[in-house]
Amino acid sequence: MLDSHQNATRSVQILLSGVLVLLTVSAAALLHTNEPEFILGRFSSVSEFEYSLFDSVLYLSYLIFGVILGILSDRIAKRKIFIVIGGFGGSLFYWLMTTTLDYEILLIMRFVQGMFTVLAWQSLMTSILDYSTSTNRGRNMGIFGVFLATAMGVGPVIGGIVARYGVFQPYYVASFFSLVVGLVALCGIRDSDHLKARVSFRKSITLAKRCPEMKIPSILNFVDRLHMGFILTALPLLLVTELGISESFRGMILGLFATPFILLQYPIGKLSDNIGRRVLVITGSFCYAFTLVFMGFAAQVGLIPLIISLVLLGIFSGLTAPPTMAWIGDCVPPKDRATGMGLFNLLGNFGMVLGPIVLGVILLQSNFVIAFVVAGLIELLSLLVVIIKS
Repeated sequence: MLDSHQNATRSVQILLSGVLVLLTVSAAALLHTNEPEFILGRFSSVSEFEYSLFDSVLYLSYLIFGVILGILSDRIAKRKIFIVIGGFGGSLFYWLMTTTLDYEILLIMRFVQGMFTVLAWQSLMTSILDYSTSTNRGRNMGIFGVFLATAMGVGPVIGGIVARYGVFQPYYVASFFSLVVGLVALCGIRDSDHLKARVSFRKSITLAKRCPEMKIPSILNFVDRLHMGFILTALPLLLVTELGISESFRGMILGLFATPFILLQYPIGKLSDNIGRRVLVITGSFCYAFTLVFMGFAAQVGLIPLIISLVLLGIFSGLTAPPTMAWIGDCVPPKDRATGMGLFNLLGNFGMVLGPIVLGVILLQSNFVIAFVVAGLIELLSLLVVIIKS
């Protein structure tokens, strides 16, 4: 009877954490659709490179505070408090970004908003691992992936729709979503009973040395997030400058990438529990790389080839995401999960920082075709590292 109650509690907490991930990531994804109007329409002197900094400072914030959060969360054995603070703080700064006419101040606000956002979603991700075991970790991270991918797909669509009513509307909706996260987490999230406070910071910061096998999924996460930052910055800009696509249609196109990604999360996560993580990651990464290389060429042909490429990209990305997230859980002991997730996300967030910068630097010298070719080659290089190291 007790086991049944504990299993029910775990299931409720995993689903509730997933719903809050949906809201947290949707709030962030809402903003991507109308970034050209929000930035270039208000700050006409901003260059393409400076434009790319709007997302880069966000991911830099993820990078810095993700690791600090992981170590601190394991130190005090708490997740809930960070989710609550992240929700309320994010709500405030989404709104504040609509109030400034100074681009440098806007970038500072974006950085702080990123800090609160990573407090929420990384703690939610770790919380799901806290309620998982070695036999269902892939499945549970697949459930997490469904909510994450749905947010990535639905967020831009909602953002495109509400942007028709005003350039600030996506930011107001994002602020509301984050406020709901803070309120629901305050009332409904529970920390796992198995969490124990860590006494030593030294043991936290030496985790990578103690668990060298975590380097492989962390490298994969670095490259996956680099491409995420690259695509989320490149695609809206490409659609508006090269193809003249409207805001609402842009959101729908971004959603097409997420649809197969969403559908594959749970079955691929569960499959990785049965056959292992490596084969799915290698297969997905190889196909993803070649699709990415040809994506720039597809955009030159027209919208339909670009959409087909995006759908294929979503399929192959769906093969790699759940196994990679579960892989990091396989590598670290329970008492180090938040720190392990922090280090895992450190490389991932570093990739998110570099993605828009890589795009901006290439566009200064060349065009979108070359940019996508370079992004695909980076994926192939990471795959080579995985094959050699594992």
